[in-house]
Amino acid sequence: MSRPQQFVDTPSGLQACVEDVARSERIGLDTESNGFHAYFEKVCLLQIATPGADWAVDPLALKLDPLLPLLADAAREVVLHAAEYDVLCMKRDYGLTFGRIFDTHAAAKTLGLPRFGLHDLLADTLGVQLTIDEQRSDWGKRPLSAGQLSYAFADVQYLLPIREKLGEQLVKTGHLAEAEAEFARLIAKEPKPRPFDPEGWQKMKAARTLDGRGRAVLRELYVLRDVRARELDRPAFKVMSELFLAEVARRLPQTEEELQSIPGIHSGALRKIARPVLDAVKRGLEAPPVGRPRPRASAQPTQEEVDRYERLRAWRKVRAEARKVEVQVIAPNAVLWNLARRNPQDAGALAQVDGMDPFRVQSYGGEILEVLRSSPPPAAPESPPRA
Repeated sequence: MSRPQQFVDTPSGLQACVEDVARSERIGLDTESNGFHAYFEKVCLLQIATPGADWAVDPLALKLDPLLPLLADAAREVVLHAAEYDVLCMKRDYGLTFGRIFDTHAAAKTLGLPRFGLHDLLADTLGVQLTIDEQRSDWGKRPLSAGQLSYAFADVQYLLPIREKLGEQLVKTGHLAEAEAEFARLIAKEPKPRPFDPEGWQKMKAARTLDGRGRAVLRELYVLRDVRARELDRPAFKVMSELFLAEVARRLPQTEEELQSIPGIHSGALRKIARPVLDAVKRGLEAPPVGRPRPRASAQPTQEEVDRYERLRAWRKVRAEARKVEVQVIAPNAVLWNLARRNPQDAGALAQVDGMDPFRVQSYGGEILEVLRSSPPPAAPESPPRA
């Protein structure tokens, strides 16, 4: 596909892109972020396809303020693939809520297509084969390579033709309303902050094999790694590997020479953090020994809830097989658990259950209530014996 393609990192380039988007009733969109290379993930590239051109906008060089209202305008459809990640990233970084979207991934699943990854859809619907893979590139580095830009443009330039084909199939099969309900659910997704858990070390395998002193050291190292990762704005696993943390906690080195024999970290990086690591070992050894991690308490479902969930799961399987779609298209597991716990007995209560949007209530509400009502009624309390 031969189309004008432009990397935008100047105000004049952004203005040209904004004017093109403003003229377009439908655009394709994709984002690239640097989560694999940074502690504080952010959107590093915004790719846009209009009917006439492709744009790669650099948000590290420009403020996106002129563009964001156009993406929030419900009069303009924004076509994405596997939209959830892009929706959450744009909300997190810019407070943007899309006005109207079409997710080619969700559409393909609603149609029951056997393959719904972007490369598969390109091959199956357009006969296009893509081989470039820069997904794990460091998108926060500048300048971007020619390979990165080729990958970025390829990810977005075919979205509009795919949308046309999938949209026609949704209308033809009568599943457009179902797909649009899923699009609305995606738009409503909210990013959830993931604060650092200082007790996260307990999930490491080493936490179960070390002795009490080693666990105390592992705890100190785990916190140190997060502090260092924040300072460097690098993923924690790239600052100190779990292997390195575990081996330090097992060997309890006292000197830099002893540290150098421990695997799991580059020698150059080790020289920069040797002293903080040894200090963490010292703090751990001076602290009281730490006991083995215990499983964290979690709310276990009652037997009645489990029974309702299993009946709902059986109903969903039959429904999905009839539709020839994945079971998650009918309702994700989380929605079934919400239903099992809340056990609504009428349409009003059903609509209040998280995940039961108007489409699901209208399409499956009667069947779901019938499944839930098939539960055996709770046993009546025994009457006290008469005196």
